[in-house]
Amino acid sequence: LRRFIIRADVHYDADSKLLTVHLELPGLKKRDLSITLSTCVYNRVRQVVIAGRSKPMLPETGYAIRERKFGEFSRTFAVPPETKSEDVSAEMQDGLLVLKISMGPPADSEDSQEIAIR
Repeated sequence: LRRFIIRADVHYDADSKLLTVHLELPGLKKRDLSITLSTCVYNRVRQVVIAGRSKPMLPETGYAIRERKFGEFSRTFAVPPETKSEDVSAEMQDGLLVLKISMGPPADSEDSQEIAIR
């Protein structure tokens, strides 16, 4: 089963500690989507997952040009471990799904560690 990734713009505002995500979903309705907050079973990362299925509006045959993708899609965004469902809001606006996620303060940028290649 092939899935495609939804295109998105992601913005973090350090003052409000809010992550705003705009996802392109032309022609889709709210009922075509699911948004879940879960913890990944293998790495225990808390995540927001947007998934759904888009269908072509015209018959499969007869296209001169077909650039839009159709079928199942998903997109995952990592969030802080303490994130609760009330920290996430979602709204559809003119073919865009707008997610707002309360993220808390940013992590210390000095926390990165180099991994040696053997």
